[in-house]
Amino acid sequence: METHIKNATRGLLTGLLSAPFITLFSNLVTWANEFNSLNRYLILFLPVGALVIIFTYHKLGYQSKKITSMAISQIHYGEDGNTGMREEGRITVKMAATSFFNSVLSHFLGASVGKEGVGVQIGFSAASILDRAEERLLGSSRRDYYLMSGASAAFSSLFGAPVAGTLFGIHLASPRLARFDALLPALFASFSSFYFSKLLGIHVLTIPSFRPLELSLGNTATVFLFAIAIGIVCSLSCKLLEFFKEKLNGLYPGSEAFKAVIPAVLLTLFSVLIFIITGRFWYNGLSVDLIRLSMFRAAGIEDFVIKLVMVLLSLAAGFQGGEVVPLLVLGSTFTSFLATVFGLDASAFSVLGAIGFLSAGMKLPLVTFALGMELFGYTEPALLFLMSTTALIASGKTGIYSHQRIY
Repeated sequence: METHIKNATRGLLTGLLSAPFITLFSNLVTWANEFNSLNRYLILFLPVGALVIIFTYHKLGYQSKKITSMAISQIHYGEDGNTGMREEGRITVKMAATSFFNSVLSHFLGASVGKEGVGVQIGFSAASILDRAEERLLGSSRRDYYLMSGASAAFSSLFGAPVAGTLFGIHLASPRLARFDALLPALFASFSSFYFSKLLGIHVLTIPSFRPLELSLGNTATVFLFAIAIGIVCSLSCKLLEFFKEKLNGLYPGSEAFKAVIPAVLLTLFSVLIFIITGRFWYNGLSVDLIRLSMFRAAGIEDFVIKLVMVLLSLAAGFQGGEVVPLLVLGSTFTSFLATVFGLDASAFSVLGAIGFLSAGMKLPLVTFALGMELFGYTEPALLFLMSTTALIASGKTGIYSHQRIY
């Protein structure tokens, strides 16, 4: 009982400490996107922003780029049966603050990135503060529990999804395992952060209402085939990102500035070109409106391709934020197009595609299954589960989180 009380307290404190900073971050990202939408000339300063990000990491430490990988490695350390503390790889407030600033700047200038990656890093930082405090006061701690709780708190608050948040914390590092030993702190962190951030007025994504597919043999077969296609396309997209980064590093191996500025310049030129052709800047920033548009108008394959190029260039330039929202947008646009080709209901398939693409990229099918119900309001669990799991299997091992133990 004493252990349960201690773990519940760890999770509760992590959730309460994380919520205000995640709320501030999410609301600032929303403001930055809105400001950019009213002042599109800021896109011209994307190359300058890339240099500023390089400069901040140079001054404050490149380890700030690796918070998530460091946290996953620390969780693996506890997962392997180690209860002692490792001094190397400690996550600091300065590291999270650097990513916080760079992410808001990225959105302010119109880079095509998400927000959950840095949000989770903020959760890791808050968890690390409590981990060090317990270690100093009591002489022992469970850093892996704290970090998993930080991940749960952040994901729950950012998406208004406490169940998905709980599962995210215990599955993030090792999708092949269910860290039920950390379920209690992750649960308390997720729900406490969800309610506290909601009280503080956090901005979360809103999805229009739609009619889900009915469970039938025909729909089951269609969703299964679509999920295979989505998993393959997501895997190819992730591999394309890695290929692009490798080629860029090969061109300018000795210059961080060139490696950042060149894709930033290309991103600026591409954004202006797309505006000249379409008259819109839909593809810059979070692009959440593309999900809504994909649900109620037929998205074209060009929507998927343009957004993918924007994401590739933004991440290659070093802009900060995350990949979850971009994956949702890519999945939504691709599947909306696919559904239209076959004369199917774009709204329901767009939502299923968003979840399938995210599952293939994150390698966390239970998390995306819960997110589909909590965030998207998908009420047919069987087809949602089929999409999440099949897309994952079809995607292979390539995903967005390095250091995961997938199989």
